[in-house]
Amino acid sequence: MQFFSIKDGLKFYKTYAEACSFNVRKATTTKTKKADVAFKYFLCNKAGFKEKRRGKVLDNLKDNEGDDVVLQSSSISRKRLVTHVGCKAKMVLKFFNKSSYVVTIFHEGHTHRLFTPSSRKFQ
Repeated sequence: MQFFSIKDGLKFYKTYAEACSFNVRKATTTKTKKADVAFKYFLCNKAGFKEKRRGKVLDNLKDNEGDDVVLQSSSISRKRLVTHVGCKAKMVLKFFNKSSYVVTIFHEGHTHRLFTPSSRKFQ
């Protein structure tokens, strides 16, 4: 397919995603030396994986006698749901000529369950 702008490509992919029951997010943009957009990636919102959680920071303090005392920092981290599950669904637009973009990669397979119309508001 060919689009006249990236916005048109995004609008198409969002419409497609809505019909297929998944959500879209924008990802990497690769630019040319002239600062034009060469490639634009649109992914399923569950693509990729979350970074590993960092451990809590420990503070070393010295007590009155000069001995090291290890205290845990007061930061509390809350547990969150896993939202990125490594989904491979994506669409890549490539700059074709002075006025258009062409879809170069389109992968429609998902590695997760798609949402139902009743659960749409929670996505």
